[in-house]
Amino acid sequence: MRVRHAVGAAIVGYLAGSFSFARVVGRFAAPDEDVSHTTLALPGGSTVEYEGASATSIAARSGPGWGMLTGGLDMAKAFIPTWYARRRWPDEPYAPIIAASVIAGHNYPLYHHFNGGRGMAPFYGGMLAIDPTSIPVTTIAGTAVGVGVFQDMFVSYTAGMFLTIPWFMWRRQPASVAYAIAANALFLVASRGEIRAYLSVRRSGELASLPSVKDFLRTYDTLTGSHTPEG
Repeated sequence: MRVRHAVGAAIVGYLAGSFSFARVVGRFAAPDEDVSHTTLALPGGSTVEYEGASATSIAARSGPGWGMLTGGLDMAKAFIPTWYARRRWPDEPYAPIIAASVIAGHNYPLYHHFNGGRGMAPFYGGMLAIDPTSIPVTTIAGTAVGVGVFQDMFVSYTAGMFLTIPWFMWRRQPASVAYAIAANALFLVASRGEIRAYLSVRRSGELASLPSVKDFLRTYDTLTGSHTPEG
């Protein structure tokens, strides 16, 4: 690995990640709203303040269709440069470097005063280029752990990301292990405000546990605004 190439890969990834598709989509989906500040309603009546622009903030305003479009674009901005680097330099760690840098740019975008998303969509975009098999395996396992062991929506939603670390260790891919660790660290740092608020609501007992996957999906839909209750 050449240092200048690694630095170049990091810069390219960061600048690509800094492009905020949430703000672009928001001009059409929610033209009169500030998509960088969102109040998410939790089951039970509590709320969590979400300070960032991402697929979550778009979905909460305009529904799952716009949210999926935003998430797909955020995945693409990580997938395309990571896939190219993996294909062009298959024996070098430039692909994981780019993938991690895209997440850093997404979370702390240069073009938007470092106020971005949380990195989950670009994380999976990078995973799709590096090791697509890992996505269904870790996602299913993470949901099972969250529902079956912790009965917690946040754990169910995020555990798949954390499970990519042991996955890549098992696959003996050191550069990808580093990518998974960096991605999870970036996610936790960017999400620390929402995590504190969520844990506070959880401790208060206002948020129910999740006895089944169906309840997880229903709770997640409510959290992201993808489902509007009748009445």
